[in-house]
Amino acid sequence: MGTVYLARDPVLDRPVAVKVMTAGGEDAPDQLLRFRREAQAAGGLRHPNIVTVYDVGEDAGRPYIAMEYVEGTDLEHIIRAGGYSTEWALDVLRQMCEGLAYAHRAAIVHRDVKPANNRIGASGLVKIMDFGLARVASSTMTGSGRLLGTIHYMAPEQVEGGPVDSRADVFAVGAIGYELLARRRPFQGDSLTEVMFQIVHGAADSTALPVTPYSPGLEAVILKALARDPAARHQTLEALHGELASLVQEAARVVLEPRKA
Repeated sequence: MGTVYLARDPVLDRPVAVKVMTAGGEDAPDQLLRFRREAQAAGGLRHPNIVTVYDVGEDAGRPYIAMEYVEGTDLEHIIRAGGYSTEWALDVLRQMCEGLAYAHRAAIVHRDVKPANNRIGASGLVKIMDFGLARVASSTMTGSGRLLGTIHYMAPEQVEGGPVDSRADVFAVGAIGYELLARRRPFQGDSLTEVMFQIVHGAADSTALPVTPYSPGLEAVILKALARDPAARHQTLEALHGELASLVQEAARVVLEPRKA
């Protein structure tokens, strides 16, 4: 829905990312609504794990958003390259949970959480980007009936066009967690229709998840987040975060526990 440019703020002399909405076409009114919704959603969020929006405006009739420029690599590329540890993956999931939980407390659901929307800085800090499909929970705006989001990380209720709440983001984080561990997406197919069918009617293959120092608890947490029924998932990202933290603490306790004579 837009093009992102690397630019420079001439007043503060800092690099910024400027997203300019794509102009024209029959979808222009819907694009404009989504673009404004992105600004509304992200503009009020201030959290270390969420990209900061600096300014919103128009230039020559084209709306733009100026936001924090994050040097680093998209999580999608990191997963593709591999070479990271389970502990690193758990830290990424922890940060995603914290950033999205903050947004949820502000009544904002991202609705398009995917590896490409998470940028990892040199220090390992995760920055969640692109709230372009976010919906303010109290909004009365109606959708156009189109499927918005990236299929492989969409919750079943989202694929079917049903009501979507914060548990859809829980599902997406679970899908990313699965991919971080298994190095493959939880739902696959030769076409988008097949992927959608698998999400709605199938189940993620638990045997593709590797054995780690956090097994079998970690696999259970990921599969719970991927439950088809929203009521069977973690009901909040705080709950998912808590279960992941408990796994890490338990593993540390086992390692540090002295051997019995």
